[in-house]
Order: sequence, then structure tokens, then C-alpha cells
Amino acid sequence: MPLDERALAGLAHSASALDIYAWLAQRLHRVPHRQPQFITWAALKEQFGAEFGRMNNFKHKFRLALGQVLAFYPRAKVEGDGRGITLYNSPSPIAKKRFPVQKTLPCA
Repeated sequence: MPLDERALAGLAHSASALDIYAWLAQRLHRVPHRQPQFITWAALKEQFGAEFGRMNNFKHKFRLALGQVLAFYPRAKVEGDGRGITLYNSPSPIAKKRFPVQKTLPCA
């Protein structure tokens, strides 16, 4: 999955933000259209914040990092509430580039 180098540089101060950015970049474009995916805070804590003892501390830190990520990935469609976050199909942070492929002849 290609990542935006400007986003990586801008988020380099936060390992959490980098992790969330990479996760969203690879995940959001695979969420089926019209089938958003809900992820509980408990599941997010297990993946991103096992070192946090209290859920409130994790939620606060995750929300801060997610806000930083969304500043660099504005096309990401993510909503949060008291139960968790919902992911919606979103374009990749880097648009796909198309280039012509030339047919080569086998070597003799």
C-alpha cells in the first residue's frame, strides 16, 4: 500500500499516529461499499493500546492520534462514538497511478 511521504513526515513524532495512518491506509479502501465496519474500543485497544491500563486513557490517546492522522488523510471516512469507530470505504491516501506496459518478446 503506498503511503503519502508528507503524511509520514508529519506524523513521525507519534508512533501511534503512524500506526493508525498505515492501518487506515490499507484498510479503508477494502471496506465494502454500503457495508461500513464497526470496531469496538476494546478491539482497538487490543490492537493499538495493550500497554494502557485504563480504557479512558487509551480512548483519549487514540482520538488525539486519529485527529492528527485525519489531518493528513482527509479523504478517510471514519466516525467515532462512545462504543467505537465505524470505517467507511474511502480512497487510498495516494491515488493509483496507471502506466502503459509494453509487451516484450521472449529472448531467443
